[in-house]
Amino acid sequence: MTSAELRQLKNATEKLTKWESSGKAFGHYQVLEPNATNTAGADRIYEYYCLMKILNDLKANYTVILKPSIRAGNIFPGRPANKVGWAYFVIENKKDKTNKFQVCYGTKIKLSTAPKTKIAPDITFQKSSSTNDPDETMVELIMDAKFKYNADHALTIEQIHAFIQRVNALQTTGAGTINLVFNSLSSLKSNCLLTNGCTVDRHQQYCVNSKIKQVGRFDAKGSPIHIIG
Repeated sequence: MTSAELRQLKNATEKLTKWESSGKAFGHYQVLEPNATNTAGADRIYEYYCLMKILNDLKANYTVILKPSIRAGNIFPGRPANKVGWAYFVIENKKDKTNKFQVCYGTKIKLSTAPKTKIAPDITFQKSSSTNDPDETMVELIMDAKFKYNADHALTIEQIHAFIQRVNALQTTGAGTINLVFNSLSSLKSNCLLTNGCTVDRHQQYCVNSKIKQVGRFDAKGSPIHIIG
């Protein structure tokens, strides 16, 4: 990714976060901006961009409510963290108040059968009743974001397989059937592995069998996304 493309990603992310009356970007963006030129910073800006792009699409059908934390205000964790102490979102369907979810960023999810083991997808859609110490029974759908400095580079089989292991551990194979109503991104109602790079077409059947989707060209350029699975 060139410096110009990275600036485009930063600017798109900042624009997507300006939901409040102040007109200023909120949350994770200010934390990441100083480190945007290093690998970790770019990765995290892309992860946060994916969350904002998804929520921006859901805004057509849902009221999106930012739930600040007492400790961090409107700030999200810069790395995997326990849910308590960090901001998250609640989305509530505009036509059906019972259709609502919590949307969390970087939240650690414990396994009920092994509570000392925690898994932290980049994005989790959790039940509206989810607690501050969620386990897999409270998770409905997960997404991970994989940033590629070279947009011609593809996801790897190792990344795909690791994501499938997360889906199985968190028992979200039914994600495609939940009552989540996207707008233009309706094809993303699934466990999605998002990337600004390329998908790997030959793993189509593996993804279908495992109830996941590879989503390529998910970027700030407005490129048509490419979905495998």
